[in-house]
Amino acid sequence: MRVFRSCNLCGSASPKLLWERNGYAIVACHQCGLQYVGQDPQDIDFAALYSEAYYTGGSAQVFANYVGEELVRRASARRRLRSMRRRTPRARRLLDVGCAAGFSLVEARRYFEPQGVEISEFSSRVARERFGLDVFTGTSQDAKFAANSFDVITMWDVVEHLSDPKAVLTEASRVLRPGGSLVLTTGDVGSRYARRAGPSWHLLEPPWHLYFFSRATMSAMGEAAGLRFQACASTGVVSDLRVLRSLPGRLVSNLLGLGDIMEMTLTK
Repeated sequence: MRVFRSCNLCGSASPKLLWERNGYAIVACHQCGLQYVGQDPQDIDFAALYSEAYYTGGSAQVFANYVGEELVRRASARRRLRSMRRRTPRARRLLDVGCAAGFSLVEARRYFEPQGVEISEFSSRVARERFGLDVFTGTSQDAKFAANSFDVITMWDVVEHLSDPKAVLTEASRVLRPGGSLVLTTGDVGSRYARRAGPSWHLLEPPWHLYFFSRATMSAMGEAAGLRFQACASTGVVSDLRVLRSLPGRLVSNLLGLGDIMEMTLTK
């Protein structure tokens, strides 16, 4: 009988096996429903996983070429940050956890005093040397920021990569000022598209993606870390049909809350 690790959210053991993908088991907690990779992440070489090749096209399952898509990614960041600024008009200090090469941080300079954290030696070096950004190489726990020191924390498509998301969210809660906001994006395994696709859902990509949240489990993870749910919106896609993957199709589906990616805001 195969033995899988306990749930990072509620601590329950003996999760249920759902799928096999890329040689990894995708399991579901029988108590809270959290879906995650059953093998221990301690066995994964994260330095090799997030090497230069990951950001320059060597890991096509995740990025075609992250660095080569700078203009598109910065434009996307501008749209997100404009919307976020309207919701947090008085916020000043921003921390981007998992900031990669700093494309979002560059755009954040328009509105905030930004800092970043990034485990990749390659990407954090690009952020510092190319853009002059204040980016720490390592984890947010390693950075040892002072408590209550940030008005806004962002995690763009990061939480699903973490080996211990509860610990990282708890650290985010510690360094976030009272009343501050954590804004994150991640795949929504509870969306219609993900449920219909099952094991072929495009965001089931271990070992890069280790957790697969629904709105309920993401909200519960935030609550366990000392944060409360404020809002959630949908982005992403709803179908493999070309018409529904077009820009008008995505806009309509996201307005209806049907996209397979969520943008969730949690507050302290």
